[in-house]
Amino acid sequence: MESISWVDVSIILLYLAGMVVIGIWASRRVKNLEDYSLAGKSLGYLVMIGTLVGAAIGAASTLGKAGKAYEMGIIFLTAGFGYIAGLIVFGLLSGKLRRLGIWTIPEALYKRYGKGINLACGAAMFITVIALFGGQIIGIGLIFTAAGKSLGLTYTTAIILAGAIMILYTVLGGLLAVAYTDLIQTVIMLVSIGIILPVFILASNSGATLAGAWQTAASGTGGGISPVYLISIWIIDFCFCLVDPGLWQRANAASSGKIIKNSMFVTAGVYMYWSVVVVLLGILGISLLPQITAAYGSTDAVIPVMIVKYLPAGLVGLCLAGLMAVMMSTASVALLISGTTIANDVIKAARPQTSDKKLLLWAKIVIVLVGALGIVFALMMRGIFDILLLAFAVYVSAVFVPAMAAFFWKKATRQGAVVSSIVSTAVCVALYVVKQFVEIPWLEPIVISLAVSLILMWAVSKATYKPETATPKLILSEVTNG
Repeated sequence: MESISWVDVSIILLYLAGMVVIGIWASRRVKNLEDYSLAGKSLGYLVMIGTLVGAAIGAASTLGKAGKAYEMGIIFLTAGFGYIAGLIVFGLLSGKLRRLGIWTIPEALYKRYGKGINLACGAAMFITVIALFGGQIIGIGLIFTAAGKSLGLTYTTAIILAGAIMILYTVLGGLLAVAYTDLIQTVIMLVSIGIILPVFILASNSGATLAGAWQTAASGTGGGISPVYLISIWIIDFCFCLVDPGLWQRANAASSGKIIKNSMFVTAGVYMYWSVVVVLLGILGISLLPQITAAYGSTDAVIPVMIVKYLPAGLVGLCLAGLMAVMMSTASVALLISGTTIANDVIKAARPQTSDKKLLLWAKIVIVLVGALGIVFALMMRGIFDILLLAFAVYVSAVFVPAMAAFFWKKATRQGAVVSSIVSTAVCVALYVVKQFVEIPWLEPIVISLAVSLILMWAVSKATYKPETATPKLILSEVTNG
């Protein structure tokens, strides 16, 4: 087990304290639920790009992707294509979405279909954010495990401490705190993990060692990757981007439509660069850390172990803080989404007379609850990439087709949306359960569940559509950029 110096420990503790200070500062600028949820619609380019990149790059796209590259080789670099395409398409639509003034998925569904479907999709979102938050906390547990006993923390203690800090600064400052902490965290992680770590790894090893790692990676380890599995990742990531509640929220928090659109394009470029770096580190780990699974229980530990093993004192602390920034930026987004969505789309919808002060209190209560459940989830589960892929697949199955139909199909009905959402979600979950007991290489639940969702949406809507009671679609094409 590796250890780190007191200098590195001090850097990590200073970083954690700084996140709490920002939360306290931001809390003084929050006056109502809109300030808390949308940062007063005041975010400019610098903060917007920082918070988008921070939200896009998380445990799955860092530790999970490096671990999968270690197992499957260089071909796993293509796994990010769907997400990059999704970011670009969302960027093209984001300015219009902002002008439409809808900043949560359940709100859009309620405006098109009425009661019922928004609650069903809200429940799927609630489950997803618990898993999303928990997945980031798992990553932080792996970081402390790789750092050894120097921090004096066990895996369990590290998870609880990091989770508590994230809950604290999110509860205090809302999106404003999240956006500014994301900006700082993005700078730290891009400099430390995106530049410093790969430079030191390449400089610390001979050309023969690096060539051997590359040759092993090019041929793939562990049997390579199934084309159907790869396609399922593209589908999940692309669809998730278009209905990502964090992106919808940020689209409305920008001070203009031009800012959110251009910031999305920059985020897509940064995500592409990040994927290259992370996959490179993963495939180098094949030769440099051949016993990673036996020593740490998971290939997800590749990057934290590399940091501790190959970097000098001071830079270890910076890079571990950078890795924590990766997890914490995404985790805080998950917490904020859960609280503001429940307050805006459940409490306010059920009791329109509820004051802003009470809605704000409800949002904070939900954030604490989701955070606590996410910590429990993290203590029970391992395997970051596949856990989050499952969570996103369930969410996409429940939300994607009804949401797209709400905007683009005039004959979509409430009955079609409800049946489509519930049945496709059940199919997705059932197929994942089947996969745990029966090995079927071609079976990828998201492909089947989305097909079921599309067919049911079309068939049930056709059967229940009545022109005299039809609700108009939410038309993006008629909204100008702001």
